[in-house]
Amino acid sequence: MKLLEVSYFLQGELKGDGNFEVSGLSSPENPTEGSLVFCQDKEHVEKLKGLKVALVVSQEVDFPNYVKVKNVRQALAKFLAHFYPERHPSGISEKAYIEEDVSIGKDVYIGPFVYVGRGAVLEDGVKVYPFCYIGDDVKIGKNSVLFSGVHIYTGCIIGKGVRIHSGSVIGADGFGYYVGQEGILKLNHIGKVVIEDFVEIGANSCIDRALIDETRVGRNTKIDNLVQVGHNCSIGEENILVAQVGVGGSVKTERGVVMAGQVGVADHVHIGDRAIISAKAGVSKSLEGGKVYGGAIPAMEWSKWKRIYAYLLKLPELFKEKRHEDKSSP
Repeated sequence: MKLLEVSYFLQGELKGDGNFEVSGLSSPENPTEGSLVFCQDKEHVEKLKGLKVALVVSQEVDFPNYVKVKNVRQALAKFLAHFYPERHPSGISEKAYIEEDVSIGKDVYIGPFVYVGRGAVLEDGVKVYPFCYIGDDVKIGKNSVLFSGVHIYTGCIIGKGVRIHSGSVIGADGFGYYVGQEGILKLNHIGKVVIEDFVEIGANSCIDRALIDETRVGRNTKIDNLVQVGHNCSIGEENILVAQVGVGGSVKTERGVVMAGQVGVADHVHIGDRAIISAKAGVSKSLEGGKVYGGAIPAMEWSKWKRIYAYLLKLPELFKEKRHEDKSSP
C-alpha cells in the first residue's frame, strides 16, 4: 500500500512522498523499515528520524513522509479495524454438547467441549470458543463472542456485538445472606444479568445475578480484567471500569462514568453522569456527576483514620479563623 492510499483512507493530509510503500504497521518503540508508525508523542518522532518509515501524527512535524490527522488514536483504531480485522472460525464441533430446544442462527461457531443448555438462543454470527458453559434459557445476540472458558449462568441475556474474555462469569449468585441467631442463611438469587449491546468484558471478571430483578450493564460499556460487579447493580452506558474495580450491590451509575484501577464502591451508591473516580479511591456515598473524585491514602488503623478525617473536615474553618485573626492583629 502506498502512503497516498493511507492518507485517503484516514482522510488525513499527506506530507511528503505519496508513493512511499507501506509494508506493515509497527510501534514507535520497535519500528521496522518500510512500516507505518502512529505517533502521539513528539519525542517518538525525534527518535524515528533517519529511519525509513512513514508516520501518522496530529500536528506538523519535521519528518520526510507522514499523514496528518485530527486524532492519532482514533485513526489507529480505524486502521486496525480495516486492515487487521479479527477472524473467527465457524461451524459446530462434534465434541460440543448441545441440549434440546436450542436455537442456533447462521454462521455460528461452537467449539469443542462447549455446553449449551436447554432453551438457549444463539443468534447469527455468535462465536463460542472451547470450554464455555451456556446455561438454560440464555440468549446471546448477533455477532457476540465468548472466548474460551466463559460461563454464562441460566437465564442471562447477552446483547449483540458483546465480547466476553476468558474466565469471566456472568450470572453467579450475588453475595447475599441473612445473618441472625440461626446463623448465616443464604438468599437464593432468582434474578438475572442483562448485558446490553457492544459491551466488552475483560478476562476473569464477574457480574453477579440480581436477587429478584436484574443486574444490568449498559450499552457500549467497557470492563477491564478482574472486575467485580455486585448483584442488582445498574451500570450505565459507556462506562469504563478499569482493572480490579469492585462494585457493591445495588449500585447505580449514570452515563460515561469512569472508575480507575482498584476503585471500591459501597452498596447502594449512586454515581452521576461522567463522574471520574481516580485509582484506589473508596466510594462510600453517592457522587454528583461531572466531577473528578479521589483522595486514596495508605491503609491505617480505622479509629486513627476516623480521628484524622474529623480534623480534615475542620481545616477550612480553622484556616478561616486564622485569616480573621491575622487581619485583626495590629
